[in-house]
Amino acid sequence: MDISVIIPFYNESKSITKTLDSLAKQTLQATEILMIDSGSDDDSIEKIRNWTKENNLTDKIKILFSDKSNPSTSINKGIENSKYPLLAYIDCGLKIPNTWLEEQYLFLKSTNSDIVSLCVYTEGKTNIDISFVSQTYGYKNQTPCLPGSIIKREVFDNVGLLIENSRAGYDIDFINKIKKSSFKREINYNINVKYFGINYVDSFLNGAKKVFSYSLSGWQTTGDKKPKAYMLLLIIFLFLSQQGYTSILLIIYLIVRGLLIPISKSKGSEILSKPYLFPYIVMSGITIDVSRTLGYLYSLPKLLP
Repeated sequence: MDISVIIPFYNESKSITKTLDSLAKQTLQATEILMIDSGSDDDSIEKIRNWTKENNLTDKIKILFSDKSNPSTSINKGIENSKYPLLAYIDCGLKIPNTWLEEQYLFLKSTNSDIVSLCVYTEGKTNIDISFVSQTYGYKNQTPCLPGSIIKREVFDNVGLLIENSRAGYDIDFINKIKKSSFKREINYNINVKYFGINYVDSFLNGAKKVFSYSLSGWQTTGDKKPKAYMLLLIIFLFLSQQGYTSILLIIYLIVRGLLIPISKSKGSEILSKPYLFPYIVMSGITIDVSRTLGYLYSLPKLLP
């Protein structure tokens, strides 16, 4: 079966050759590999070209350019320029098992599915990284994700492409559209991808920037209830604060953000075995909530007529 592999990238000089090495070692080889540059200003492209020449794969690997764009636009460009009936999408910076394509293809056939996804395993590298991971994907947790999926072309033909010019939320939007369609999606829990280095962020400042930019497309995402929930919670918080409940609200917030959410998202309560992380976890939770709220508020006027 012919498969097109789509890989968007932006300044991935440190990991791009590892990604290409992983693809070269696949037990089931892709028929074509489309590398879509989102406006890199490092030497990522040079490394891709050197690697393809050294491995005699210049006919299989193509580099496309989508200017200074977000991942969703780059992925869409790859979909539009791909040739084959099956499309596989993967991100750079991930440890890809050598059996990735073969296992996903066999699982697609055995389950008679239209899209098969896998899981990303998140653990974190530093205290700050672990704290953000525990608040988002979960510490030592497997989370189904769109990267790593194999998708039949007819799914895109009927459901449509990803949200244009979006850094985040396009995967949730696309998956929710599939749920409303007649297409079948399955998760292959037997295969995981992991990050080479930092799983989420390496500093609170970068965490704030990342969450803010991710939140800008929240209102566009089909089925994403977080923007409305955050706006409602903000109104409730402001109202109750005026009634003199600020201290109680802060205590409740610290319990929920510092313990309940990280535990519920992480694998069991293993995160509790690291009590020294509590200040980091609380700070990362505050960073996420403030940045999301600001992102939703900043993008809200654009929805108004």
